[in-house]
Amino acid sequence: MQKVFSQRFSQNIWRILPDPDPQSDLWVIELRENASKQVSFAMVDTAQMKQLWHASPPEADWWSSLTAFSQNRIFLHNYRYPEIPEPTDLLAFSAADGRFLWALPGHLMVRPLDTRYIEVASKTGEQFVYKACDVETGTISPREESDEEESGKVILEEPVRYRKDSIYFERLATFIRNITNGHMAVSIDYLEKRPYIMISYYIYEQDKSVQYLLIVTDRKQVVLHEQLSEEREGMGRSTMMLKASTLVYLKNNNEFSSLTLS
Repeated sequence: MQKVFSQRFSQNIWRILPDPDPQSDLWVIELRENASKQVSFAMVDTAQMKQLWHASPPEADWWSSLTAFSQNRIFLHNYRYPEIPEPTDLLAFSAADGRFLWALPGHLMVRPLDTRYIEVASKTGEQFVYKACDVETGTISPREESDEEESGKVILEEPVRYRKDSIYFERLATFIRNITNGHMAVSIDYLEKRPYIMISYYIYEQDKSVQYLLIVTDRKQVVLHEQLSEEREGMGRSTMMLKASTLVYLKNNNEFSSLTLS
């Protein structure tokens, strides 16, 4: 294990996305403050081990949500009518500093096309009309059939969750119990990148669930064993993901952490 990085926020982390460029170590984070209904965004660099910026853009509101990170742009969907759970508008921001770039009302993002264009869609009646959008200007043009989907996409690995009804659960639970001297896992998230095995698991303490992260080698050497959450009701969604050799995980819903496996 080499680089270890942690950034704590006063807001809850809602979503994180990596830059799809394999050479990039940038991650954008969507943050939400429930009491004030404020949404903000931050950029961290896991190689430099620092936060680059944190901003609450006036163009985004509580109903805005992070939808993509591509071509040095951060894309948000706006929901103009909160009572209708469908995105209505597309907003673009600079990944370099969080600066607002352009808005495309009545459109949503579909996917990247190449290094300059993304595919967007607008709805006419019950039908979607697909177009190309210039990420530099927000200008739309007819969608060419020859347009190719962006190649070289990031391979982002997320864990497999095993519960007690899985045929592999008991074997993993026994492994955790032996390594940790007695932890009885009730739910297990599993990732593997040889020679490392990464396990996020929950145990019950006084009828509350507590989450841990365990990283071991294939020779059963413990690299990291850390508590990720305090006592909580129920179990959260998966809280770790792997891009290349960088494992990113969340602690207590408001702390972004990463480590580089060597």
